Amino acid sequence: MESPLVPPHLPKDHPLVTRDYSLFTPSINAMVAGIGQWLDDQMDGGVVFGPSRFGKSSGVDNWLGSMLMERCGQIIPLIIWSHSECSFAGIMYGSLLRSANHGLANNVRNSLQRKHQLIEKVVNLAFEGGGRFVVLVIDESQGMTEREWLWLVEIHSLLEKERIRLTVISIASVQIFDQPMALALTGGAHAAARFMLSQYRFLGISSEDELEFVLLGYDSGTEWPKGSGISFTEGVAPLAWSKGFRMADCASLLWKTMVDELPPGYSGPMEFPMKTISQVSRNILLRIASGADPLSVVSKSSIREVVTYCGHKQLMSIVGAVAPRLLRGK
Repeated sequence: MESPLVPPHLPKDHPLVTRDYSLFTPSINAMVAGIGQWLDDQMDGGVVFGPSRFGKSSGVDNWLGSMLMERCGQIIPLIIWSHSECSFAGIMYGSLLRSANHGLANNVRNSLQRKHQLIEKVVNLAFEGGGRFVVLVIDESQGMTEREWLWLVEIHSLLEKERIRLTVISIASVQIFDQPMALALTGGAHAAARFMLSQYRFLGISSEDELEFVLLGYDSGTEWPKGSGISFTEGVAPLAWSKGFRMADCASLLWKTMVDELPPGYSGPMEFPMKTISQVSRNILLRIASGADPLSVVSKSSIREVVTYCGHKQLMSIVGAVAPRLLRGK
């Protein structure tokens, strides 16, 4: 029987085991810069779009808040809402209240009361941040219905009467392109005009140099245990590390393999998802941690096998299928 990928000696709460970590990428940096510009310009909203599994949600959950605070030199009141369809306004208000960490979000069932609670919570967040604005980030916003957008427009308008600016950042897959015109044609022009006029395309890893930068994160941009100064690479593969093994050195071969393993006739952008990169990297490090020979693990045939196994070709087929929309938003 084949041994499990995770070696028994590795702590079960190690981030490589739990996959509870996020690597910083140039795309995350560019996204935060773009959102920061929207805030500087006091935009009502904007759309960050790109194919699934490129790392948008990871950037929002793990980097956006701290980087905006560093950029602006102050706390940025931020609500991150992972959208799921809401059949009634009260359900949406309750979901937003939970995302805003309102302690009584589940105690009130009346829709009107929940709406008032939400307005009060956003106003308080704005004042706590020392200003008169709050940022609402809607992840998976491509699933928002016209009705939900109109409920959000109402919240936005009520906050304007309180002299509070709510900036709505939509994180979406590429079909969001269909929404501004569709909303306008079906009576939701207010939502399109407020929240969707500015757009930014979230890029995948676009060059070998970018890939090397990302893989370097395993060698020097991560640590576990926290505060130890020990990177993921050094921590799980100490012997290989002492002999000079570094994940960043795998960039050239991994880039070439991802290019070679593109689906036939691929016509999309030459950008690769973080899903492929992180899954391959995790596989490499865990196999070395299990005692495998590093030279064998990072051989051409081994890398190709892992890239194939993680569904790279299928995922890039999806990227290729939506390429016209991606290029339209370039």
